[in-house]
Amino acid sequence: MISSGTFHVVTTELVVGAFSVAGLSFTLCLLLHLGVLKQPSWPPVVDHVAHFTLAFGLAATPFAILSGLSSAPGEGLNSPILVNKMFLSMTGFGFALGCLVSRWRLGNKVWSTTKSAVLHSSSGLAAVGSMLLTASAGGTFARGESLLDLFHLPYEEVLLFPVFISVTGLLLGVIMLVLSWKRMNPSSSVH
Repeated sequence: MISSGTFHVVTTELVVGAFSVAGLSFTLCLLLHLGVLKQPSWPPVVDHVAHFTLAFGLAATPFAILSGLSSAPGEGLNSPILVNKMFLSMTGFGFALGCLVSRWRLGNKVWSTTKSAVLHSSSGLAAVGSMLLTASAGGTFARGESLLDLFHLPYEEVLLFPVFISVTGLLLGVIMLVLSWKRMNPSSSVH
């Protein structure tokens, strides 16, 4: 039986690796659809790689979170860095899920216009950025250093909102989700 700490290292590397490849692929997708890169055979391949690695990273994320919580010293979320890691990983999870659902629901239409290509790539890259920040916070927590130390990110400060702002944000998110779902599923009327 392996320890939760070792399992956390393995799952974290899977998440970081998958999201890194997804980030590179989403960047290439955007450059191809903006016409910066001109490789006519690349768009379908890069699109599939971007979404597959994003889905793989998304599937590995809960294992990384749960093993990280069980391997952390102390009682759960007792450190501001761990709270920030949870916030960042859940944000990345949301961006990734939104990106994958929109690709699944809309298909290749996500690449049909410059605006939708930029929006879709930005969603994928936001997921990647959130996960890489999570990994950086993990390095700061475990080893006291990370690759992003040169930016002096405030991992020790937790941004907490009052309850009414949190509830407002939650309601806005649910309303946007319902409206977008209705827009993607126009009701068919059979007379």
